[in-house]
Amino acid sequence: MTLAGDLVPGTASKLTLSVSEGGRSVTDLQPYLAAYGHLVALRDGDLAYLHVHPDGEPGDGRTAPGPDITFYAEVPSAGAYRLFLDFQHAGEVRTAAFTAVAGGAELPPAPPAPGHDDDGHSHD
Repeated sequence: MTLAGDLVPGTASKLTLSVSEGGRSVTDLQPYLAAYGHLVALRDGDLAYLHVHPDGEPGDGRTAPGPDITFYAEVPSAGAYRLFLDFQHAGEVRTAAFTAVAGGAELPPAPPAPGHDDDGHSHD
């Protein structure tokens, strides 16, 4: 999965998510809940929630079944947003996750890996 586009607070921002498998573009996405994808965004800190439907729909004569799924997302403020894309391929619903920032915000620090403390030592 790849994500192209930038989130701009207060503006409908174009985000294009591209689906690939084994290095090849997926061009046979299947409708899932009447769309080729659904996007959920959660803002870091307060978990403000957005649910965004893609531009176009299956069978409309202009929307291809992949590899690109385009959304116009309007985030309310600057910050880091965790994006979750649900889509269906080969009869299986899959979820991909991304982090995007809006309005010049910085990415929050990543939590320590499971089994590690902040000092990097393992305690299995």
